[in-house]
Amino acid sequence: MKSVVAIFLLIFTMTSSAKAALIEEGAKVAVMDFGTHPYAVTIDINILNAGQAAHEYILQRLFERNKMEIMDKDLFKAQLAAQNLNFTGLIHRNTAQKIGKILGVDYIIYGNVNDVTLSEVGADAAVIGGVTVCTVKSHIIARVMKVETGEIISAAKGEGKSKSSFVKVAGGPVALLEIGTAKVTQDSVHNALQQAAFQTVDVLIERIYGPTKNQRSVKK
Repeated sequence: MKSVVAIFLLIFTMTSSAKAALIEEGAKVAVMDFGTHPYAVTIDINILNAGQAAHEYILQRLFERNKMEIMDKDLFKAQLAAQNLNFTGLIHRNTAQKIGKILGVDYIIYGNVNDVTLSEVGADAAVIGGVTVCTVKSHIIARVMKVETGEIISAAKGEGKSKSSFVKVAGGPVALLEIGTAKVTQDSVHNALQQAAFQTVDVLIERIYGPTKNQRSVKK
C-alpha cells in the first residue's frame, strides 16, 4: 500500500512540476512598441500605425487577464531614446538587458504586426450592389523575453478577421484604407488587429500559466 501511495505522489509531483508557470504571477513586465513586418503591409497601413494599434490592444488584453504587473514604458520613453535603444519590433538581447535595467522589469513583450490582408476575394466573395464583401485578416506575432538572460520564454501568433466591403481603388472613397487593389474601412482593419492581439495574449497566457478551468473543461 505504501508503495502505491509513493508512486501516486511521485506522479502527482511530476505532473505538477510539468504544469509550473514559466513566469511567476505578478512578475514585472513591459510591453514594447509593436512594429510592422517589412513588406508585409501596405504603405497606407503603416501610415495609420497598425503597430501602435496592436500595442494598445495587447496592453488592454494583458490588463484584462491580470497575470502580470505591467510597467508603463511611456514614462521612460525619453530615457530609452536618450540611450538610442530600439524598443519597436524585433529587439536584440543586449538591448533588452539595458531596457530591463531602465524600466526595472524582469521580462519584456515585443513583436510585430505580421500582415494585414484581404481574403475571400474573387469567385468566393459575395457581391451586393456592385460592392464586394470580403474579410480583412491580420496576424500578430509576440515574444516574451527574460531580460537578464535574453532567453525567449514564450511566443505566440494570433489571427484576427473582420468583414468589410470594398470598391475598386479608382472609384473608391479616399477616406478608406488601401490594401492591394481594394479599399476597406478603418474599423474593419482595427477590428482584425484587436482580435489578433487578444488571441495572441490569450495564447501567451495559456502557454506561460497553463489553461484556465474553462479551457480544460472544453478540451476534455
